[in-house]
Amino acid sequence: MFDSRPIGFKIFFIVFFVILAIFVFFPLYWMFNTSLKQAADIFDYRFIPRNITLGNFVDVVTNTKVPLFMKNSLIVAGSSCILATFISAYAGYSFSKFKYRGRRLLMLLFLSAQLFPYAILLLTIYQIINFAGLRDSYLSLVLAYITFTLPIGTLTLKNYFDQIPNSIIESGKIDGAGTLRIMHSLIFPISLPGLAVIAIYSFIWAWNDVLYSLTLITSSEKRTLAPGLILTYFGEFQSSWNSMMTAAILVSIPVAVIFILSQKMFIQGLTSGAVKG
Repeated sequence: MFDSRPIGFKIFFIVFFVILAIFVFFPLYWMFNTSLKQAADIFDYRFIPRNITLGNFVDVVTNTKVPLFMKNSLIVAGSSCILATFISAYAGYSFSKFKYRGRRLLMLLFLSAQLFPYAILLLTIYQIINFAGLRDSYLSLVLAYITFTLPIGTLTLKNYFDQIPNSIIESGKIDGAGTLRIMHSLIFPISLPGLAVIAIYSFIWAWNDVLYSLTLITSSEKRTLAPGLILTYFGEFQSSWNSMMTAAILVSIPVAVIFILSQKMFIQGLTSGAVKG
């Protein structure tokens, strides 16, 4: 089909995607370029560093704080990922398969959290967390991340469950299975792509967050990756760009690996849950 297009369209198509590729990949290249530079060459804008060094990678790997930040992020991101996925699944199934008064209003209340900027919601969430005595704890971050994942997760899984025939549920009831057994044994297994979308979305959100983790966590031993790296390599008297870029590359690897391994399921879940059947 592309070969039959006019030459002008082909030129426009190629130029457009070349510009798009530069826009997407040039920052990644420059981050890697900076990670190979010595501190004295940070502002040397060569496409190939003059004095290439791997010392930044050694420094970051041997820095005892980075593994600690990564462990904290894994605890918080993993916990919020699991809890947000299960809560979204239960809520989405309820909105999809049960009929009760106030269902639409409750659904709108779930989605209303998406109407406000996250920075504005922080004012209320901080007051609630502080009042409950949960500030400077992993639980405060997990609850905050679930709050943001729940609306989009519930809507996505509701649309996904809408496409599952009710006959599957009826057959489970005929066999004597209860609601929870039907959900766990019949519905959730065939909804794994949709569940994977929410799990990955929740994990990446928690892994990359700066604002909430910087505000709700105050002790250095509980810092997650993003604020931990910022406070380690930047300050009033230092700006270690080369080490920061090196750390950013290394901590991006887990997320990239997870996405690559689950890419097929992720795309399938997005496309299946995007259209209401």
